[in-house]
Amino acid sequence: MGEQTREMIAIDVLKDIALVMDGMIFERQRAIDALTLFHRRSLPALEEIVRKVDSKLLKERAMLYIQRIKEGIDVNVSV
Repeated sequence: MGEQTREMIAIDVLKDIALVMDGMIFERQRAIDALTLFHRRSLPALEEIVRKVDSKLLKERAMLYIQRIKEGIDVNVSV
């Protein structure tokens, strides 16, 4: 399995964690934070989270990361 494939699997798993409606908000936040490790490659997942997530807090967090990534600002957080 190639590195790119592993990254895409990791991004999909983190996105799925963020979208679990009955999941703990803290875990869902951490999944969104972890997506920032993949920089621009995480944009489609973050954009899907914004469209589908049920929490205003999580939606705002994902939108902030999208904006910062697009502006070229380093958004890596300690996860």
